[in-house]
Amino acid sequence: MERKIFRSVRAGIVYDPSAIKRTELSSIEKLYSPINVELISFEKLATLTSEDFDILGILGQSALDGSKTFLPNFDCLKIGFSSMETHSGLSRGSLRYLTAAIACLGTRSLNESLRNTVYHFYESLTLPSLLNIDLADVESIARGVGISFNESGDSSEEIISDLPSECYFAKSALLHFTCERHVTLEEVYRISKMISTRKSIGPFISENPNDQIKMYKRIRLKMGLRISEELDRSRADPRISLTGILFGVKF
Repeated sequence: MERKIFRSVRAGIVYDPSAIKRTELSSIEKLYSPINVELISFEKLATLTSEDFDILGILGQSALDGSKTFLPNFDCLKIGFSSMETHSGLSRGSLRYLTAAIACLGTRSLNESLRNTVYHFYESLTLPSLLNIDLADVESIARGVGISFNESGDSSEEIISDLPSECYFAKSALLHFTCERHVTLEEVYRISKMISTRKSIGPFISENPNDQIKMYKRIRLKMGLRISEELDRSRADPRISLTGILFGVKF
């Protein structure tokens, strides 16, 4: 088997072992191992140092509560992730400890967040791709409270039609595309341009003139693009999958 090549990013995800079942944890570890991301129980942070990581993800409020004592010792990027459910969401006070706190739109559990937004976010950081999101991109854009979303489809038009309205009011964004081999760059750039220029369609056009001015200002955007061999093997899978993380939106 060909040895997988990783980018030089030391990445980890901190979790609360009481919030994830052991069987689920085993499955998640198998998912993240191929992209070279370590899952860490918050209790183990006491034995680690800032030099061990370039980026740490903190999974939910309970993981943050358990790691608050140790997080000041890590001067790497610290990004909190949570589902949209209240019980696992991150409070605004979490920004005392984190660079950014991201709520995963449309997810009902931390497990679901791990398998969607969080996975694709790390995938773009660790695996060499046609285009990569770099740590410098994350550091410059991921500030404060953000939201994430996942959309997939067989055409750029299908993706655009399903974009959440928050795309047209965000001030900055990280976008990661996973595509099958025969998707063209033109299709991908059509989607990213729609978001970056805020040229929204019908449902998102506001009657407020101030909103209309805001919507047509460009946003800061960094994009990653990966060709997935897995998507080539089954035409039941969508041709294009987009994970977006938006900042500067109200929700």
